[in-house]
Amino acid sequence: MARSRTEPEAEEDDDLERWLYVPALGSRAGYRDMELFTEEVEDAALADSLRIAIGGRGAFRRFKDVLAGDERSWSRYHRFRDERQRGRTRAWLAEEGYCPRVTFFVEPSSGSNPSGLV
Repeated sequence: MARSRTEPEAEEDDDLERWLYVPALGSRAGYRDMELFTEEVEDAALADSLRIAIGGRGAFRRFKDVLAGDERSWSRYHRFRDERQRGRTRAWLAEEGYCPRVTFFVEPSSGSNPSGLV
């Protein structure tokens, strides 16, 4: 059964004070992540392949194809990219007047906190 527009939840959906507009960044930030990651790659052959891959149309696909051949670098890139995305998100929230709560997780094998939360 569909809700009528007079029900409280439906009214909340229209409350502009309740929601933040999230602007789309496009692909520029993701491309910059690929450039910065490539600069940090120590393997000269892999770094050269990545530099070539990010040139021109289809850069994202070629970049991922090159990384797919090296599982360790693939994982490193995803951690790198995810942290940069979190950083952009935190910066945006701060600009909007919010202070996001940051939770750190500790690997269980490091042992000091059994729950994993710090």
